[in-house]
Amino acid sequence: MAKYRAALIGCGGKGRDHTNTLIKNELVDLVAFCDIREEALQAYQEMYGVSALYTDYQEMFEKENLDLVVISTQAPQHHATTLAAATHGCHVLCEKPMAVTLGEADEMVAACDEAGVRLSINHQKRASAYNAYAKKLIADGEIGEIFLIRAYEKGGRKAGNAMMEMGTHLFDWVHNFGGEVSWADAHITAADSLEAGPQDIKHSQEVNPRDRDAGLVIGERAFCSFGFTNGIHADCDFLAESQANDRAYGLDLIGTKGRIALRRSVATVMFIHRGEFMTPVEGHQWEPVSLPDEDSITGQHLETRDINSVLQSRLIQSLLEPDCPDADPISSGREGRASLEMIHGSWESHRQGGRVAFPLKDRSHPLERWREEAS
Repeated sequence: MAKYRAALIGCGGKGRDHTNTLIKNELVDLVAFCDIREEALQAYQEMYGVSALYTDYQEMFEKENLDLVVISTQAPQHHATTLAAATHGCHVLCEKPMAVTLGEADEMVAACDEAGVRLSINHQKRASAYNAYAKKLIADGEIGEIFLIRAYEKGGRKAGNAMMEMGTHLFDWVHNFGGEVSWADAHITAADSLEAGPQDIKHSQEVNPRDRDAGLVIGERAFCSFGFTNGIHADCDFLAESQANDRAYGLDLIGTKGRIALRRSVATVMFIHRGEFMTPVEGHQWEPVSLPDEDSITGQHLETRDINSVLQSRLIQSLLEPDCPDADPISSGREGRASLEMIHGSWESHRQGGRVAFPLKDRSHPLERWREEAS
């Protein structure tokens, strides 16, 4: 019998990934499912054999004596369910984006801190060993002093939806290497390549009904820049390519003597280039970098979905049995909030037409404010 009792809230497509991880994880017993849709609960029960089914998460928390809950609902539900979990002394792994507003994210972090429970956001890329290895190479001077991060999203969505979908992972990855954000400066265009205005603000599912509910979004393309307190600059562009390409997704960490490229959203591919200059016409050589223990964690090659499960299991481990009890878990709520603030800071910068300082003073939704002011 495992040491900890776990439950899943949100029995949709992403919930299956989390359920598969929980079933494989030796630390936990998956004891309950919760969803407002009876048909989803029945389908999950047939697939996974968990008998405790709930349509009310408050009832589930009261009856199941849980140690961990995985919240796999859509963004507008994350705030209330996290606060309920904290009230019942339950650690939380919450899907991204963390919340719809920064005010909600603030309350989620505060509630978990006050209750003495740990909160992690499912930016599972945080758990990859490639991050620590890239930081070691930088610390050892392999690419000199890092001064610029260029981030590339995978495409397949308009900028507004992309920022609240895979963009939350991308901003979090940038933040992992850049550190504390000092300011944001963004330029966002509409479908006609003109400046996006309040008339272009839409709900995420109005833009694409197949996407999840991420609240209000804006823009066809977005060009986002950030300054960090340590002097690093970052550029994150969302170009509305029609097809998604995971091989294009990732970061270039650019230093005075070379650069490191990290690619793909789950199973990391890494390259290093040594030299101050790199231009496409000069045929510069990128050297592949591999971590065998990461690529073949169990001694054999793992498929992407299995690596995803391993990374999520590391998040769960850091929630339930952290190496340091006083340390934040991997991909903490504070870090998830920072990613959301980079998105909202980009929107607020475009709205104001210039650079905005961090932390943002107004924690409400910048697009809601803009639309209300324009009406």
